[in-house]
Amino acid sequence: MANQQELLSEQLGKGGVTMIEDTDAIAAVTGTSYYAVHFPVETTIAAITTGSNVTGADADLHRTYAAGTTLFLNFTAITLSGTGLALVYKNDTL
Repeated sequence: MANQQELLSEQLGKGGVTMIEDTDAIAAVTGTSYYAVHFPVETTIAAITTGSNVTGADADLHRTYAAGTTLFLNFTAITLSGTGLALVYKNDTL
């Protein structure tokens, strides 16, 4: 981040934030990636596709996350399972 104002704007939702809920998904799109996902309520990830900058297996991230959890990692696709809500932040929001 270039400065604190830029960081604050990002945290307040400046730019592209996508909401997905229940069993919705964001499919991989060429040239699009995401850097964070926030779960305001308890949410289960059924599938997530991470980039080459993430060490480990994507399946390790297929679990239920408590309300208030934020994952900061590069990913290109995500699918939820059951009930829940995810706020997904694109890399190109600034």
